[in-house]
Parts: sequence; structure tokens; C-alpha cells
Amino acid sequence: MLWERPAAFFAIPPGALRLTYVGASPEEGIERYLFVGDATARPVERLILDEGRTPPPKRDDLDYPIRLKIAHFNDLHGNLVYLQPGGAHPVFSRMAGSIRRLRERYRRHPQRGVLAFSSGDDAVGGIFDALLGCDENSFRLHAAYRLYSAAGIDACALGNHDLDLNARLLARALRQDASFPLLTANLAGCSWLSGGYFPAALFVVKGVRVGVIGLTTPAQIAPQPDSTLHFVDPIRTMHNLLSVVKEVSDVVIVLSHLGYSLASTSARVLAAGDCELAAALPHAAVQVVIGGHTHHALNEHGLSPHNVVNGIPIVQAGKLGEFLGEVDITVGRRWAAVTNVQLHATSRLPVDEAFEREYVQPLLREIEPILAEPLGVVADEPDLSIDVVRNELAARESALCNFITDALVEQCRLAGYPVDFAAIDASSVSAGLPPGRLTLGDWFAVMPYADVIQLCTLTGHQLEQLLHENARRVDRPDEVHLERGFLHFSAAVRYRIHLGPSREQARAEDIIVNGQPLCEQRERTFVMACPSFTHALASSWEETVRNNLRLSLNAHALPKEETHRLVRNELIAYIRAHGGVTPESGARRDGRLVVVDSN
Repeated sequence: MLWERPAAFFAIPPGALRLTYVGASPEEGIERYLFVGDATARPVERLILDEGRTPPPKRDDLDYPIRLKIAHFNDLHGNLVYLQPGGAHPVFSRMAGSIRRLRERYRRHPQRGVLAFSSGDDAVGGIFDALLGCDENSFRLHAAYRLYSAAGIDACALGNHDLDLNARLLARALRQDASFPLLTANLAGCSWLSGGYFPAALFVVKGVRVGVIGLTTPAQIAPQPDSTLHFVDPIRTMHNLLSVVKEVSDVVIVLSHLGYSLASTSARVLAAGDCELAAALPHAAVQVVIGGHTHHALNEHGLSPHNVVNGIPIVQAGKLGEFLGEVDITVGRRWAAVTNVQLHATSRLPVDEAFEREYVQPLLREIEPILAEPLGVVADEPDLSIDVVRNELAARESALCNFITDALVEQCRLAGYPVDFAAIDASSVSAGLPPGRLTLGDWFAVMPYADVIQLCTLTGHQLEQLLHENARRVDRPDEVHLERGFLHFSAAVRYRIHLGPSREQARAEDIIVNGQPLCEQRERTFVMACPSFTHALASSWEETVRNNLRLSLNAHALPKEETHRLVRNELIAYIRAHGGVTPESGARRDGRLVVVDSN
């Protein structure tokens, strides 16, 4: 691995960072350095150098202007190939080929240099998650990091979902499969990752010094057992770090997984997004913020003035490998500025056949027997079909959601957790199931994310409120269907939703919990099992309607106990034990929810 842990990692005093030389690629004209230490606690006032080394100097002898070509992507979520009924279609091989051609074109050009970055969320959400395992014993490899290393990606920001596989497995993946640095300046308190991530890196490209600072959102971080891992305010961290990075840089890039702005609706943004970060820095203090997290495809038709904040351009390249971004930074003797921005549709890029054959196909061959593992059978039940899942899952009772919630209750009780009922929201289910043989790959498609089971404590009063608000979240027949966080419950909760003439007037009626009217149990305390991202994708809708619909109870706000058990793994165990997804194993409607349309 190229980016080894520096030997002097623990010898760095507070208020300092060490600039450590890592190595060079003479054929590409690149030298690499790491900033090592803690930038979260206080301003960094000095830079410690390796013995016998000096910082790379400002070069006045270069033939300016010099142009840096920055290739970037974000939020691939392991979507390295696109699976269709006809087989796997290349995604990352197209991106890798484009990056390779850029490098070949400019390798010997004295005034052109190329760097390639990911802005995080590189795994969790695709078929290759099966190779990550669920602990260090079952871990095989990190497919994205392995392919990034083969493609020569220069650095990755840490994304919030990169921690879904937990810090221990992430550390293992970095040691085994990553030949690039993982950057996050605002992470603190994680001994498992100590020496595996860095606040910033420095690349000297054709003589131009490029400082790259990583930042990570504190939003939607999976629970980390036995860890004090936490994220510090990114704006304060940037102010702590920026001056010392600028001292040794001609160009400063922020590799951000903060999200576009606090106003973004596609993902939860906390503390600050890229817009708020740029506004809080000195004017034009960095050359560009290369973003992620909110899945924005920014600047499809060239750099928009709306995406230049306080003199700082903000770019982002969509999600799931839709686009490969390209940023040109032109560097003069005393200045540097973004001069061109593009998004290239990945589907239109040619496949790098050699890369696909040498690196991707072996991974597909390794995962095929895992995904083909039989779990049982799927009944020929319309509620399980992909068409119903896509169009009706949040509109009425669902046999598939009944199966999932009842299975969660059984698995929790088998593990010794005293749960009263379980709930999931419709966004937890990503696909349906065709009838017939059920494989592990089929269930990965249904539940691709690494959500963990949380145990929420709530009173009867709160449950009643939750159900009334759930009636306002249901998809109505005459309205556009959105992610509103509609909850499905296990068999212990039975009730009616009266839609009423409008969403504001929808209400829950005839609520029975564990065989008794809820109105007689309002003072009782219940324990509800639910996935860790319950209501997470509804946040954007909630912000637009909160006042009108009187929404005040979100699952995020309830007291929780973390089980550290993956929802997907528990359901796979249940399916194996019960022979599949059938009416006999719980995949049926039983009248626990009745939706009454008053029209």
C-alpha cells in the first residue's frame, strides 16, 4: 500500500501538523505528501517536517500558465457495474478509462497535470457489499477501493456511509485494498482508524503544489460500537487548518462530503453544507469545493454562477456513477482559478476493456457464488412484485412489509431484546421479488443498505401521535408519490387510516396494540424495533410541510438503544429459517392496516 501510516503519527504536539513525504511518480510528474495530526481541537500554528526535508518550494521557474485537470466523482455506493437482466454492464470501467486517457494525453506535457478524486460514499448500496462481510472474519475485500487503486485515484474523502460497515472493517479495507489516502479533517475520537485517515494531502503536480482538505458530514452516521468517534464542526476545522495548508500550496481544493447546502432536500445536511462553508471562508480562499453526499448533478452545462459562493466554485457529479466530473484549474505565477467545468455522462464514455477484463471481471466471478446462494422460495404474490413496490408500497398495507416487520420482531426476541413491535418506512425497501427461487442477490436488491436495528422507546401517547402523523405521510391516490417516511408496522399494531378530504385532515382510528385499544395504554412504555435510517429520506418533504401538517414526532427524536445488528443480515437469517418469502412465513396481508378513502 502506497499510503502507509507515518511512524511519527503519535509524536505530533497539539497545534501542529506533520508534513510527511510519501513518494513520487516520476512518470506522472507527481510528488505526494500527507498532513498528519489533529486539526479539530485548536488552530494549527506550525508545520513539523520530516528530518532532513524542507517543504516543497514555490516554483517561479515554471513555464506558466499551467493547467490542472481534475477528474472527480462521488456517491458511487458500490455501483461499479450496473446489473440488468442481461448481465452486468460496465460503470467504473468507463470512468477509469476516461481518467487513463487524460493521464496518457498529458503525461509528457510540461504544462498539464491530472489528479482524480472521489468525494466519498464509495461502498454500501451495491452487490459488492456481499464481499465486505459483516465482521473481520467474513471480510473479503472492498471492491471500490480495489478498483480505485487500480485506476490510480489520488484521494478519497470519507463519506458518512463509508462508516456503515463500521470503523474496524473500514480500517481493514484501507490496509488491504486502498493505495490512496482517505481524507477527513473533522473526524475525531476513532482509535480504530488512527493512522488510516488524514486531514489533508499535498500533491506537487508538474511543480504546482496542490493542497487537498477532506471534510465529512456528521449526518446519518451509523452507530459505532465501543467507539467515541464523532465529527467536529467543519467550518471551525477549516479555519483551524486552512492557513497552514495554504502556506505550502499554490492551489487548495476542498474534497467535501458535507452536502450542497443546509437547504438541500435530497439528503440530510448538518452543521454546514458546501455553500455555508464557502460563505464562511475568506473570499476565494480555496480554488474549488468538490462535493458529495446530496447527489447533486451540478453545472451540467458549464459552471453556473449560482454555484459560485464567495468567489469559490462548488461542483458535484450526481450519484451512482451517473457522471464523471472534470474541473480545469489554470495556475499563473501569482494566481490560480477554475477556468472550465464539465460533467461527462458515464454511459457515453467508452469502456476500458482491458481494465474491465483485468480488474472488474475477477470481482464479478468472486461474487457470483455468493449472490447465487439459495435462501428459499418466493410465493407468487402480487404484493411482492417490483411494480407494486415501486408504485403502492406507501399507499396501503403491504404483504412484503408485513413479512419484514414480523421477521424483525422474531429476530429481536430471539436475540433477547424485549420488543413490542417493529416498524419500517417504505424507503427501506428498494425492489420487489419475482416468484420462484430466492437467492442472496435477490435480497440484496430488496435491501441494499447497511441499516442497523435500533430499539426506540416511546409511550402510548407518543405512539398515538406517531400513527396520526403516519396517516398524513401515506401516499394518496390523487397526489404525486414522494419519500414521506410512511411507516409499516408488525402485527401487534392494527389500525385504520381515514384519508379525509385532504392530507391535513387524515387521521388514524381504531388503534389496537397487542390486542388492546391504545387509548387504554397511553401511559404505558413500548419498545419499537426499526432500521437506523427510519424517516431519514423523508427529511426534505418534512421541511416543506411541517407547519401545515403539524408534524412534530420523527423517529430520529425518540430515545434509542443500538443493537449493532444489520437489518439485512437478520432478515436473511429469518428467510433461511422459514424457507423463503411466502404466506406461511408471513408474506401476506392480514388487515392490520385499512386505508379508507372518503372520496
